[in-house]
Amino acid sequence: MNNQKYTSAIKKTPYNYYIAKKIANLINKGSDRAEVYYECFNNNLIGIDSIERRREVTNVIYDRVILLDKYLLEQFLDGDIVTSKFILVYATAKNDPLFFEFLFEVYREALLNEKQYISLDDFDTFFIGKKESNAKVNKWGEYTIDQLGKGYRNILVESGLGVRAKRNIRVHKILIHPDVVKHLKLIKDDVYLKAILGV
Repeated sequence: MNNQKYTSAIKKTPYNYYIAKKIANLINKGSDRAEVYYECFNNNLIGIDSIERRREVTNVIYDRVILLDKYLLEQFLDGDIVTSKFILVYATAKNDPLFFEFLFEVYREALLNEKQYISLDDFDTFFIGKKESNAKVNKWGEYTIDQLGKGYRNILVESGLGVRAKRNIRVHKILIHPDVVKHLKLIKDDVYLKAILGV
């Protein structure tokens, strides 16, 4: 049995690119978690009316962005849009093992084979496999799995990694800044390059 500690946070907080940039900007200026929380929650820097939702989004996005080292943080904030959006997918996958496995097992496969798209059946097959191999995922109900699938599709589309084509997601191979590729190899995170870029 797979004992990986999976999370379902993506079902409520999928991508949030512009909110992530606001939080990343605070971190880049030296703000610690408490200061980021104060700006986002108390001062509502992220522009979310619901207090509960504001708290949830702040915590989830912070946990992703804080994983970026100084170089990647700066590239996320100031790099070209394709590379910047890629870096947020990387941070999300680094923070969420289940999403990483989806990228590596399903998205990468679609990039590398002739099909070039991910169907609803592909999403179902992925989650069924995880339910069979992981006790935590096995406890998740149909609603959670359905919302996770929607969250994954949202990330692919908003990041530019995929395009909606009727009920499928047509995968889109992207090119990011070569210096970011070199950096990820240098810090031994090239597995994320394989998962997201299909290299």
